[in-house]
Amino acid sequence: MSANASLVAGVATLVLAIGVGVLIGRSSGGSSNAANTAPQIIRVGGGEGSEVGSVGKAKEGKGSAGAGGGKGGTATKKKAKEKTQIGKSGATKATEEAYEPAPGVKIAPPEQKLGGKCDPSVAGCSKSGKFEGEFFE
Repeated sequence: MSANASLVAGVATLVLAIGVGVLIGRSSGGSSNAANTAPQIIRVGGGEGSEVGSVGKAKEGKGSAGAGGGKGGTATKKKAKEKTQIGKSGATKATEEAYEPAPGVKIAPPEQKLGGKCDPSVAGCSKSGKFEGEFFE
């Protein structure tokens, strides 16, 4: 087989492969793009009496079917309100619970900016009193 015949056979094989790919792509039945699908709403049943709407805001209601049909939810609201209070580190109590530092480690307050003044004993603060945010040195 000559070099020209091999070249023609190789090009013909590539053209055939591209044609088969185009046919497979067109036969997929249209464009079902993930961006075109409707958002999914997931409801989790619980003891509180609120229902989450499609916009994501809570709608108050007692005994709604979407929330498990619980009571008014005053205990849950009370716990949620307690967790939004500011703790001893300056962050909310929910943040302190999720990101509990090691015993004896002080964390910077949430409004601390890089380069700002801070207590040298706070994690992320340099010995000169400048907040650099370097916690792992």
